[in-house]
Amino acid sequence: MYIKIGKKQSNLKTNNIYYNLNLEEGHEIKDIDLIDDNRILFTVKNNDKIYALIYDINNKDVVKIDNKND
Repeated sequence: MYIKIGKKQSNLKTNNIYYNLNLEEGHEIKDIDLIDDNRILFTVKNNDKIYALIYDINNKDVVKIDNKND
């Protein structure tokens, strides 16, 4: 994955991030958003269910946000 992080286009900071999200077969990344300079939000779809993963750049850790009411 290759992500550019910055507030202004004239002042871009480039980070190469290599991380396996360990997605199971049938799960696909639908969207990637930068939350802040330290966290990335991945929206993942599996069949009709959608969940989110937050990747912490500094800690190299993933937190899954899942709707338990399904």
